[in-house]
Amino acid sequence: MAFQQSLDDFTYAEAPYPVEHMPAGWELDESEAFDPAVHLQLEPPTMVKDLEFKNVPFPYSPEEASKSRGFAYSQPFRCLSPEGVRAAKTSVDNARARYPGEIGKGNKRASHFVRGTGYVSKFIKDLSYDPQMTAMMGSMARDEIWPHTMTMSVGHTNVGQVATGRPVDKWHFDSVDYVLIVIISDIEEMEGGLLRVLQQPDSSGTYFEELILQGVPAELVETVRYTGPGYGIFMQGSKILHAVTPVLKAREARYSMVTSYMSKNVFRPDTTKYHTFYGPNGFDDRKDVVPLEFARHKAWRVKGQMSYILDHADFNVSSKNLARVLQGAGDELHKSARLMLGDEEENAAFVDDPSADNHELSHELSRSSHTSHGSRHGAVMPISAKQRSRL
Repeated sequence: MAFQQSLDDFTYAEAPYPVEHMPAGWELDESEAFDPAVHLQLEPPTMVKDLEFKNVPFPYSPEEASKSRGFAYSQPFRCLSPEGVRAAKTSVDNARARYPGEIGKGNKRASHFVRGTGYVSKFIKDLSYDPQMTAMMGSMARDEIWPHTMTMSVGHTNVGQVATGRPVDKWHFDSVDYVLIVIISDIEEMEGGLLRVLQQPDSSGTYFEELILQGVPAELVETVRYTGPGYGIFMQGSKILHAVTPVLKAREARYSMVTSYMSKNVFRPDTTKYHTFYGPNGFDDRKDVVPLEFARHKAWRVKGQMSYILDHADFNVSSKNLARVLQGAGDELHKSARLMLGDEEENAAFVDDPSADNHELSHELSRSSHTSHGSRHGAVMPISAKQRSRL
């Protein structure tokens, strides 16, 4: 028990931004400088939900603060100043204009999104790595966190185009531990574009399968409304199913900028799914970029696991427990190699719902968290939802 607790409490140093690994053909735009005194307006939420979906006052009481990783999502709270909103949106639009067809794209899950801005915009890079932002999110998560090493996700922005009938983002789990989602567009008078959360944690287990078979009660879905531009919601999106409805009417497209975070506990199960980033069933990020990002991510995790043995283990640790750490690191590296070589496939599950409002779920979703029986071992592929019951 003491050994397991030492692993649960162990965190490793943050991974550096890959300044020496700029993708070919891309350049860092430094025209917009990030100044936290000007662009941030951090006003913490007064309430968050835990994974029992109970309201918990924030900042936490000492008793609540001692609980580990029970966080689900926050109420909307202020993150950016009006000038920060302007600068962030301008930076995204500049990136789209400089690299048309490369930066912005869409897939079956999300109607349109912008990827890679952390490489091509110094403003977005510096905003995403701001230590004040990271510290506030970590305090909500009750976890030591850091911006995720899959750098293509830095500054990921979902663009909800108006009146297309397509969901901004279908029901899905994230391939990163935590996300901060900030609105950087004018949502005054907007209809639709609502964040919806299924209030069932780790909803891939038996209880969720029963819900799917019996229909999903409306009371298990909460609609979260953003207050306005500059406001964000922080959530543990790897554990809860969530979606954004179509934008029916708005003054402009709905921009939501996402900062992805990972736990610095390198013994925690890794939620990073290789094929969420690589290939047409995911974001289809640059094929010359994803392998190195993923390899660096796994190298950082395993380096941290080895540092536990080198720098923290003592003679009281049994050979069985030392072997467990070595075996875990070896298994993680072996699986990572198989994924990169195409021997396995792993993707974050989402509901490929044919209905315009994306409100249906089906019993097929229960398969999304298990190994598929296709030609590739371990695949978790998009699934089609049959119309059963309305949420």
